[in-house]
Amino acid sequence: MANVNHSTLTDPYLHEPKGVAAASAGDVYIADGAGSGDWTKQHSHINGYLDFDATTPAYQHSVTTSYTALDPTFSSNLADGFTGASSPNARLVYTGTDDTTAICNFVFNFKQASGTDYNFELVFYKNGSLMNGGHIIVTAKSGEWRSATLSDMVALSTDDYVEVFVKGSSSFTLDVASASLIIHTVPA
Repeated sequence: MANVNHSTLTDPYLHEPKGVAAASAGDVYIADGAGSGDWTKQHSHINGYLDFDATTPAYQHSVTTSYTALDPTFSSNLADGFTGASSPNARLVYTGTDDTTAICNFVFNFKQASGTDYNFELVFYKNGSLMNGGHIIVTAKSGEWRSATLSDMVALSTDDYVEVFVKGSSSFTLDVASASLIIHTVPA
């Protein structure tokens, strides 16, 4: 057999990476740095959202001075490797089988239902525990719609879930006109 470098091969002599016959559609090959690797799902994603309603509003939450889970009824679309759950709180659950790194983004429109302006904090929780990183503080004003974004990254394994928690400088009713919790993963 002739001594030929792979870099000089042209069709029809090119070949696929090993294991491609068993790979699922959309999988990518991840090298392990030791001359081998594995096929894994390219990404997973979900958009859990509240339809816009500034009149009713879409969701109201009784903010306290301790962290409580935002608990709207999320609709979801573009769900691949995730599902939405409502018990015991609104959460997005990773159902994929590969360990992943995820970016989480929560965007929402809010105001104070009535009365004095209050500061409140938003954080992500993973599996019931505070996530490090993404943590914001914003002011809810009476009669003035505002928007805010909470972002963080986290490692996810099968059945891990993400929630959004809130606490205020004082107790008040938070009106939410719309919200979107988007999680997008890449192989770990």
